[in-house]
Amino acid sequence: MERGAPGQRERVAAAPGQLGAGLAAPGAPPPLGRGRGRTAARRDPGADGAARGPDEPAPMGGRGRGGRPGADPQEGGQVGQAARRRRSPERYEDNAATMDAFPDELLLEVLGRIDNDALTLLDVVPLVCKRWHRLSRDPGAWSSVTVSIVGCSYFGGRGNGKRHVYHHDEMLEAARILLHAPALRRVCFEGYGGAFSCPNDAEAMASALVRSRAEVREIEFPQPHIPDYIWYPSDPLDDMSPEDLSQLVDFLWRNRSHVRYLKLGQMLRAGEPVLRALGQCENLEELHLMLPDPNYFRYQGQLGGRRLPKLRRLTLNSWYNVDGYRAFLEDLVGCVAQSVRHVRCEESCESSEDVLSQLSRCVELRSLHCGLALVASARTQTKLRSLSLGIYDKDPYEDPRISFPYGEKDQQGVWSAAERALRACGELQALQELRLDIDDCYGHDSQALAMLLATVLATLATKATNVRHLSHSGMLNRQLCWSGTMLGFFKALPRLESLHIDYFRFDCLPDLAEVAGLKRVSGQVTYRKGEADVCRDALEQFKRARPEVDCQLTEHESLY
Repeated sequence: MERGAPGQRERVAAAPGQLGAGLAAPGAPPPLGRGRGRTAARRDPGADGAARGPDEPAPMGGRGRGGRPGADPQEGGQVGQAARRRRSPERYEDNAATMDAFPDELLLEVLGRIDNDALTLLDVVPLVCKRWHRLSRDPGAWSSVTVSIVGCSYFGGRGNGKRHVYHHDEMLEAARILLHAPALRRVCFEGYGGAFSCPNDAEAMASALVRSRAEVREIEFPQPHIPDYIWYPSDPLDDMSPEDLSQLVDFLWRNRSHVRYLKLGQMLRAGEPVLRALGQCENLEELHLMLPDPNYFRYQGQLGGRRLPKLRRLTLNSWYNVDGYRAFLEDLVGCVAQSVRHVRCEESCESSEDVLSQLSRCVELRSLHCGLALVASARTQTKLRSLSLGIYDKDPYEDPRISFPYGEKDQQGVWSAAERALRACGELQALQELRLDIDDCYGHDSQALAMLLATVLATLATKATNVRHLSHSGMLNRQLCWSGTMLGFFKALPRLESLHIDYFRFDCLPDLAEVAGLKRVSGQVTYRKGEADVCRDALEQFKRARPEVDCQLTEHESLY
């Protein structure tokens, strides 16, 4: 045995034959229990490792279930938690290595879910590392980003001379995003203020639109509206110069091969350039357009012979008389007749004979929304599954310069013609869903119109015998119920299972309980002030009379 300096461990020199013997025959195991000496628990930790072997992990928190002999199990759990908190830097390096091992496609999928946060993609993601900087410029990382372009406004200037600016920073951020983004899900030009309404930085947005090379899948141009206080269309395009309109059309032209969704508003007033761009959008899947005042539109056959083979949804809308759009509608429907599945006609397009004459060419229609005057167009739609009918009246207080579906004088004539056309058409075998959008159209001659409407609906019931789901929007008043107009229609549908009514009086519930075959009823039951208890009792009686019906009716106080 050799002794070293004080404080150093003693080294024992083994005899030449003892080294091999020690490897061949392991020593006796240490004594256990009371036979174990005090020094057994303070052995060299390397001895335990040698006894276990290289592949057996060491127990966390010492030996035994509690961490050491006789220790409290709860205390041992705390020791284990402390050990887990003391993780080595190598553990974090392993996590980073795993993240770096992700393929580019998976990282782009993650980055593409940063909804509407273009500034993060511009200012934060590129700073992570070189790889993320490269991926931040990939179009896949921008697949869910939407940009809203709102013109800024200045107010004030009196008294202290200060002027207040609104939406100026938002406009500059939108211009920056347009300039640097490789791709965008949607660009929305807000109506109020316009895209070029900033008096201080008028060129900022214009320059960004011209220089932008983003691949945009959805574009929404400024939409007109009718303010309540003037009752006349207000179009943001009125405040734009021809140069501004040209820049919007050029933006659409550059994205003609990328755009899938297009909401044009009244951009047709831009003339030939926008029609030429529209005819080139061969990947377009959904189109919404408003036909402008005919005084702003001249059509010269720009869409003739063009095809939009992927278009599935088409919405036609106008606040003006559309009689002068026959040639345009003929070419537009020719572009989409073989592919369109869903058509929605609104406002004056609901009752236009020009629109009616073209709908019969759309042989693949699955759903249609139109006015009652166009219901006969469904007779050629053998694949039509959903039909929505708008039944409206001209409001006598509306501005006479705006065209509405029909006036009071010819309303009865329109409905009578629709009933005759329905009587002549065949059964709509594929129709399963029906929606009635009925406005308050009984103010002038309620009795006559209610009887005429009952006749039209009775004829419709003979053609729509496979309808299973019926929805009624608006208020179902007592006159419609008591006259048998609507309840008679409900009872005439032999396969009706689901019925939704937006609002109806509680005293219609007894008649509603007589509709056979119903499995589900939903909507709001209305009552006047002081009638809450009576309404509640009527609803309970309906549930007792029809226990098999899934009743989703709620109570609502109303003035009517």
